Amino acid sequence: MSWQNRTMSPVEYRRAIHTLHLNKAQAGRYLGYGVRTAHRFWDGDAKVPAAVALLLRALIHFHEQPEVPPYEGIKAKRRREAAEKLAIAP
Repeated sequence: MSWQNRTMSPVEYRRAIHTLHLNKAQAGRYLGYGVRTAHRFWDGDAKVPAAVALLLRALIHFHEQPEVPPYEGIKAKRRREAAEKLAIAP
C-alpha cells in the first residue's frame, strides 16, 4: 500500500502508532489532538483525518522518529512559570 493513501482504519492507526514507538497520549500530543481524541482514533469512534494518515505514513516511510516532549501537568507548569517569574524579578 502506498504511504499516500488518505484513509486509515483504526487498526492501521494503532499499527502506525506502535511502529513509531508512541503511546496514545504521545500520539495525541504530537498530532495536536487531545488524549481523548487520540483514544477515539484508536478505538475507531472517530475517523482519522486524511492529514494525520498522510503524516503517520510519511514518518514511517522515511524512517523518522517523532520527538514528543514529556507531559507536564498543569500544576507543574504553573509552579515552573512562577519560579521563572521570581528568577526574572529584580
